[in-house]
Amino acid sequence: MDTINKEVNVYGFNKGLNKKNTLQEFYAGCGILVTGATGFVGNGLLEKLMRVCPRVTAIFILIRPKTNETIEQRFKKIIDNPIYDGIKAKHPSALSRVYPMKGDVSLPDLGLSQEDRNLLLEKVNIVFHVAATVRLNEPLHVAVNVNTKGTLRVIELWNELKHPISFVHVSTAFSNANLHEIGEKIYTTSLKPSDVIDMCDKFDKTSINEVEKMILKTYPNTYIFSKNLAEQIVASKCKDMPVVIVRPSIIGASLEEPCPGWIQNISALTGIMLLVAKGCATAVRGRKGARLDIVPLDLVVNAIICAAWHVTLHREREVTIYNFTSNARPFKWGPFLQLVVKYGRELPLNDSVWYPGCPMIANKYIFNVLSVIPYVLPAFITDVFLRLRGSKPIMMKLLKSGNKLFVSVAHFSTNEWTFQRDNCSDLARKVKMLSDSDMVKLDMRDIDWEKYVAIYHMGIKKFILKEEFTSTARQRLLRLYWIHQITKISGIIILLWIILYFVY
Repeated sequence: MDTINKEVNVYGFNKGLNKKNTLQEFYAGCGILVTGATGFVGNGLLEKLMRVCPRVTAIFILIRPKTNETIEQRFKKIIDNPIYDGIKAKHPSALSRVYPMKGDVSLPDLGLSQEDRNLLLEKVNIVFHVAATVRLNEPLHVAVNVNTKGTLRVIELWNELKHPISFVHVSTAFSNANLHEIGEKIYTTSLKPSDVIDMCDKFDKTSINEVEKMILKTYPNTYIFSKNLAEQIVASKCKDMPVVIVRPSIIGASLEEPCPGWIQNISALTGIMLLVAKGCATAVRGRKGARLDIVPLDLVVNAIICAAWHVTLHREREVTIYNFTSNARPFKWGPFLQLVVKYGRELPLNDSVWYPGCPMIANKYIFNVLSVIPYVLPAFITDVFLRLRGSKPIMMKLLKSGNKLFVSVAHFSTNEWTFQRDNCSDLARKVKMLSDSDMVKLDMRDIDWEKYVAIYHMGIKKFILKEEFTSTARQRLLRLYWIHQITKISGIIILLWIILYFVY
């Protein structure tokens, strides 16, 4: 840590920040803290900062300790990712400016040692709070501790910084999913954040579960509710400060940067695409005409980077909010699913278990029938065959896990939201005036969704499944096609036989 440049460029708000006409100049000499750097968005943000902001003094990242892995080992895993190969080749010095720290937003004082905390207070100017648990149905006390109290802990650190410039809190556009028209403003809940925190800290498990049941009557899951509470805390604690909230909608694979189709883990949407392309999904519950609000990772990262700059020039009394969504370029669930099936057939995955084909069904009861009953017998027979061959039976397990996933996202595939985006539009206009605006794409209007789904599919194959494109995958898919046809014909014959049996 002693190697950090001691001459941190401290701008404050009276040294001509508004004269900075490039993002690179704005970030030059700054110390940055990123929480959640091991996650998908945090990792993408770290890579971009290292690549396009070469004059950043230091980037501190909080890394949660693990039982059998040191902080240094976890950091090495991050930078061993192929997305950092370009940085190692072209900007090797950037790696020396990244400092991993033992920390955890779920712990008091962020789990920081006093020495590390003092260093952050002295050297950090810009904070990007990205860390969160994104599991949709996390127990209430867990979601509140990480997403809500974790945000409060980061704000407490921010308030103690010696030379603060800006603070960006990454939330979700669905933090108010109980509404269908969502403005770029804070919405309060019937329960105050402080009351919920107290309940989770002091109530017993049974009482917390009762509170959770009450909350889930209004909000679709604990993730969304806890993120809403976090936004309220940011708004109440950070008035008259250079603080913004960025609300991206569903974050998908990268469009272009750090490379097309980069994806780090299996999120809900990625899971749906994977199951459909593998032939494991039998039906998806949702409305074909409902909007699917998805934004590529790299555009989200760009919005986060630009928001930190923008808020220093245009400070408001209230916290500024950016609904970073694809409203400007609508996409719908029906066409999306058709494209996933199309590329599952044209660019087959190596271990497909059935021929891809997946209808979208709005009615819950029809979905329950069509998503399970026609496929239970084939799945059971396949598992028996796998057992006889000495392989692990997987079809019934995939069938259950697939349907569980579809149930968890049904609220988002059967409903749609309209997001106000005035602040985002203003941000995009201001960024275009910068001389280095070409390094941060923000406009969603020119996205070719069919091309994006193809990129996303190839990203799943390359980064999640670690597969190469081979002819054997196509041959396997051809066999599955004929098995699928024979199964359908057999099913029709059996159904007709049953009807005739009972009629006559």
